[in-house]
Amino acid sequence: MPTPVKNHLRLVLMLASLILIVFSAYLLRMKLSEDSADALRSVAHTHRVTSELHALSATLNEMEARAFAIAAASDDTARERYDALKQAWPRQLADLRDLTRDNPDQQVRLATLAERLEHRVAAFDRAVDTGAASAGQLVEASADHSFEAVQADMLARESELVRQREAHARDSLWLARWATLAATLVQVLLIGTMIWVSERHISRRIAAESTARDAVGRARMIVETVREPIAVVGADLALVHVNRAFMDFYGLGDTTPARLSDLPAWTDAALLQRLRDVARSRRELWDMETIQQVVADDGPRHLVINARPMLTAEGEVSETLLTVSDITARKRSEEQVLRLNRQLAGKVAQVTDSNRELEAFSYSVSHDLRAPLRHIAGFARKLRTKVEPFADETVLHYCDVIDDAARRMSALIEDLLSYSRLGRHAMRPQMVDMQSLVEQVQGTLMSANEDRRIDWRIAPLPVVIADASLIQLVWQNLLDNAIKYTAATERARIEVRAEEDADGWVFHVADNGVGFDMNHAAKLYGVFQRLHKASEFPGSGIGLASVRRIIARHGGRTWAEATPGQGATFHFSLPRHEPAD
Repeated sequence: MPTPVKNHLRLVLMLASLILIVFSAYLLRMKLSEDSADALRSVAHTHRVTSELHALSATLNEMEARAFAIAAASDDTARERYDALKQAWPRQLADLRDLTRDNPDQQVRLATLAERLEHRVAAFDRAVDTGAASAGQLVEASADHSFEAVQADMLARESELVRQREAHARDSLWLARWATLAATLVQVLLIGTMIWVSERHISRRIAAESTARDAVGRARMIVETVREPIAVVGADLALVHVNRAFMDFYGLGDTTPARLSDLPAWTDAALLQRLRDVARSRRELWDMETIQQVVADDGPRHLVINARPMLTAEGEVSETLLTVSDITARKRSEEQVLRLNRQLAGKVAQVTDSNRELEAFSYSVSHDLRAPLRHIAGFARKLRTKVEPFADETVLHYCDVIDDAARRMSALIEDLLSYSRLGRHAMRPQMVDMQSLVEQVQGTLMSANEDRRIDWRIAPLPVVIADASLIQLVWQNLLDNAIKYTAATERARIEVRAEEDADGWVFHVADNGVGFDMNHAAKLYGVFQRLHKASEFPGSGIGLASVRRIIARHGGRTWAEATPGQGATFHFSLPRHEPAD
């Protein structure tokens, strides 16, 4: 918004505020005056009710006197007055009803009063009609239907209302005086505040203008200091301002050309047209890459051009801000990285092919070794059968050693074949309930170790995304190891639990078996690597290697902790995402 318009708007708002202050004070005084008048009217209304009650009492007393006079002497003048009073008291009663409509309690009392008045007047009429003989009855009726108590109650209530309303009237008058004084003080305070705010605004405006001038100066200094070429382009690509980096980059010395198109490097007609479109259509030019021959002996440079329109306070396009970024070094680095990536991809392909060939070779060798081993084991048993009748114990022992070695070699080959198949097994990720899987593996292993008494502590386990058959092999190897290495423990205990971390799930299998020395932990997951003798604990040394390979294919990791004689804990993690094949 233009500054003059802002100033006029501010003046209008100040005048409107002043009028609002004066008008609000006037309305307040009028309201307080009306409240005071209402309070005074309430007091007058209560006095009128009291007067009407006294008038009604006087009418009834006079009727009683006239009734006695008529009954005693048949006075015609008294009878005329009695008839007039008899016509007057209902009107007085009706007036009281109208005056007390705002007071339900008084209306109730007035109803009782009206009932008693009717009985009294009826007694008066009987006395007037029957004469002196009913004078005693008149006295009894007056006693039976006395309204003085009800009248006194109503007068007491009206007196209380008078006191309350007079107090309210005094409070209203006091409040009106002080509210008027307070409104005057508020007016003075608000007018003073408006003057102070106006003066402060003027001071801030002067300070803001000074700050703006300083900011413009700092902006110019920053533009000159920045080592990135910057230019301000006007209409028809006229160079309004360029910084020192722009002049040095294009080798201009101290002379600035009139137009951007006058520079030898700026000859791309499409680029120049796009810069003109920035000012005309208010479109911005972002990260446009181009190649320019900036300096003749420096070779072509890879540049990134950015341009955006500069708007005035009124929203009009005044000029265009142009920045030039030299990305030649980055381009060269990217080209080198691409070249290295291509070389690396070739090396990876070679290694992959070598691994496939190695796995195929291992599988073929292992597969081909099984037939000779079967022959060795078979002929060793036949040899033992042939020589058993006449051979000594040493020969028989040699035959048993050959047979046992052949069987162990066959088991190693089978384990090696299984290990090699892990690398060729196609991953089939699915939802796997670890709780059910662990309980299933536990049941299978315990059926083969029915003589063992093991304290199993299996905590609630989650559902994960993994290959069910491979993960089952992981649990089978880990739980089988825990059962095997707690064989010499009197009270074996195996604990299985899981916990969630930022990356996924971490599973733990702990036992209180023989444990191992952490100095040899690096050998745990190697193929055919064992930390205990085969005579102590049977096995081929393939199980933990298979565990590590399976978990690695799932994107997780494996590790272990142990203390000799106090047990071991094996850990493995599984990420949240689906495993990569």
